[in-house]
Amino acid sequence: MGQRSLSESGSSLAMATVDVYDVQGKAVGKADLDDALFGIEPSEGAIYQTIKAHQTNKRQGTAATKTRAEVFLTKRKMYRQKGTGRARAGKASSPIRVGGGIAHGPQPRFYKERVPQKVRVLALRSAFSLKASSDGVKVLQDFEMEVPKTKTIAEIMKAMEVDGDKTLMLIDEHDGNIAKSCRNIPGLSVLSVGQVCTYDVMHADRVVFTESALGRAQGLWGAS
Repeated sequence: MGQRSLSESGSSLAMATVDVYDVQGKAVGKADLDDALFGIEPSEGAIYQTIKAHQTNKRQGTAATKTRAEVFLTKRKMYRQKGTGRARAGKASSPIRVGGGIAHGPQPRFYKERVPQKVRVLALRSAFSLKASSDGVKVLQDFEMEVPKTKTIAEIMKAMEVDGDKTLMLIDEHDGNIAKSCRNIPGLSVLSVGQVCTYDVMHADRVVFTESALGRAQGLWGAS
């Protein structure tokens, strides 16, 4: 096999960058995106397995019906065996009778699925890489809110041109004021980096990181 040229190998190692926006929506710098988190070949299998398990684990598994042994009805024979002209019948709890038990109905069961940690990380990296490849990753300067104010967050999203999209904002640590400010904006959800999962990323059209959240995410799931 022929060796790649120096320019080709250099371009493959170059780290992608995105603009960093301030709260007025102005680009004030650049942020590097770790290729290990934002530049891999997405694994559809890992994404599917992880999201399927996420959805399945939401099920309570408490659906239940009563069998003929559990319904509270008399156990006596409904009518005599012979002489009535009707088909012979036993107990009123038979599944073919109104009010009788249910045959082959649902019973409580355990639905929880476990996904290996390596697959979960691969799925998360794949999801972020898909968003980055479609210009779906943006970075916002760190900011603080002394009091909750929906208008402030709405103006930031509009300035970054992500209003109207399903947007996931990722912050470094949970902030009650930011969370309260986001919850009344349609299509916008906010999570800390430690809370995010593959489903959250794939469900969003855009992912907005704060600078500190981006650093933490790349520290957790990147090459470092």
